[in-house]
Amino acid sequence: MNARLFAQALLWTALGTILPAQADSLGICAAVADDLQRLACYDRLATGAAAPSTVEASIVETTTVGPEEPASGPVHLVNEELLLGQRLAEETTLTSNAWVITPHQRNYLLPATYNDNLNRAAWAALEPDDPMQHIEAKFQISLKTIAWTDILGAGSNLWVAYTQRNWWQLYNDSSPFRETNYQPEVFLTFANDWRFWGFTNTVVGTGFRHESNGKGGDLSRSWNRAMVMAAFERRRMALNVRAWYRLPESSGDDDNPDIERYMGYGDITGIWKWQQHEFAVKLRNNLRSENRGALELEWTFPINRRFKGYIQYFNGYGESLIDYNQNNSRIGFGVSMTDLL
Repeated sequence: MNARLFAQALLWTALGTILPAQADSLGICAAVADDLQRLACYDRLATGAAAPSTVEASIVETTTVGPEEPASGPVHLVNEELLLGQRLAEETTLTSNAWVITPHQRNYLLPATYNDNLNRAAWAALEPDDPMQHIEAKFQISLKTIAWTDILGAGSNLWVAYTQRNWWQLYNDSSPFRETNYQPEVFLTFANDWRFWGFTNTVVGTGFRHESNGKGGDLSRSWNRAMVMAAFERRRMALNVRAWYRLPESSGDDDNPDIERYMGYGDITGIWKWQQHEFAVKLRNNLRSENRGALELEWTFPINRRFKGYIQYFNGYGESLIDYNQNNSRIGFGVSMTDLL
């Protein structure tokens, strides 16, 4: 046998050994239902960060449902029930790659929503010649990425994020955007594994958020907040707690000096995952004798691999900045591209 034939024989022997194992691992990754987990699995295979047996073990570990085990390290890396912790760990891994941006808050499109209490005064100032419709579209785009990993030690990451919410009078003759809220922010998170009463404090964080509607004159609305947050998990449930302090503005520049009387000083969000369904409830209150608050309910359910059906219900004050001091109820139907867990 000459050298060329011998080299070809060696090559085919090596491929015959490697490809079946690689195919098995690709099959394992393809079977993962969650998009972020599946992408992380493929990424580990592509970079060679883990052998096929390691990849298989990690997938089994993160998808098998069983009783809680005593923590021996950061719980969100070893406990398959802590879905938010898993997601944060995967996002941290993904955004360490250049040009990768991950979801922040939910990304959704509600083609049809019904609002029972129209803010006609603000609308008349914007579109005096067109009637305002009770039915309009609403959608949200929310993205984030890591600016600096391990900034204050292992598990501490500096993030930058951008969220935009839009209320669109789609069924009006001229179809204008009634309101757009712009929300850039920067925040620092710390991975945690503190456990109490069966819950795990997965992450704590602090940050700064600006929010405005980009309008001028009497329709201008904006505020800046310093925020702290903490996330607690137990099995397939998560509880996110936030508190904020509004940074003061000069009276001449403040478009909405009483916004805290309606938006309060924090909120609580509870999330529960059941099979491929996700339920969330958000509560906010101003904690004053003149009681004002808000309730938001969300439900996502499977449609296909890319999209989930999405139903959103809101009741109270502050759905948008232009409506911060108006009490309204809205229900909408559409699709969500990302979940919270």
